[in-house]
Amino acid sequence: MMVVIHANDPTTGFLSRLYDQRKDVSVRIAEGSTNEAVRRALREGDTVMMLGHGNPYGLFSTPDKNGRYERFLITDSHVQFLRDKTCIGIWCHADQFAQRYQLHGLFSGMIISELQEAIDHGIEATKDEIDREMVKFAQRLRHCIDNYDLEEVPMRMKELDDVKSPLTTFNYDRLYYY
Repeated sequence: MMVVIHANDPTTGFLSRLYDQRKDVSVRIAEGSTNEAVRRALREGDTVMMLGHGNPYGLFSTPDKNGRYERFLITDSHVQFLRDKTCIGIWCHADQFAQRYQLHGLFSGMIISELQEAIDHGIEATKDEIDREMVKFAQRLRHCIDNYDLEEVPMRMKELDDVKSPLTTFNYDRLYYY
């Protein structure tokens, strides 16, 4: 069974395509969950899908009213529960988190899902392009996860990039299997 951990952040809502209507999802954890609820859920599944915004230190909960991320849903305190699982971590710098703690599965590096991120990384893109391409990215990633071994997903995703713009190349090149 799969456990999904995804904060209800409107800027990562498109990632729900990765688990919507999956029959193998046993638990879904969102931003209001306690640390103990997260740990309990992690014990239940053999695959853990972690989605949203984050940094090399973990997966964020939703931002506060000022747009700051002050709480994590996944941190180093959860690693012991992730070690024997197949993990799918799609958040900015999830690859660094996975490498640091030697986790197994599919992870993303920096992914541009907001206009400010594109500006910060010198990628010319409009908000509409980002929104449109992130929906396609999520749909394609779901297809790949459902139809291929996780180790094949990074290569398959690069093959599915039909736009090959600076934005899509940046995003499609930042999926890693460990």
